[in-house]
Amino acid sequence: MPAVARKQPFRLTSPTIREHPLHKQIADVLAREIAPAGRVSAHGVMWFSIDHADFAGVAATRIGRGVIAGLPDLFILWLGEVYLIEIKADDGIASAAQRSIIAGAIYSGCRVAVARDARDVLVIVDAWRIPRAGRTHL
Repeated sequence: MPAVARKQPFRLTSPTIREHPLHKQIADVLAREIAPAGRVSAHGVMWFSIDHADFAGVAATRIGRGVIAGLPDLFILWLGEVYLIEIKADDGIASAAQRSIIAGAIYSGCRVAVARDARDVLVIVDAWRIPRAGRTHL
């Protein structure tokens, strides 16, 4: 008698949020908690992102200006210190260029972290004791 293939049971899984919408969500939370991007908060905190993706084949132009692969997604400046956060989707891993930049940033004295969602970013900001409004509760 031939073996009958057993059907795998259906499993409902939540979708992985890709980095672009995740980054937008995190930017919205930081704007609410600290200040809009590029603006200084009442506590002297400023954050921003740099879009260094290779759109429209202009990579050579960006590299010529010093925009290199592996730069972290979020930059936070406070009290003369630089804090860097790399945003990764749940299934994302750091590239070799990202690992190299992270290592160099740590060696240079920057604080660096990887976040998977807005909650992670707030936990990181709180761990670094960077002042925020406290409008978003974990």
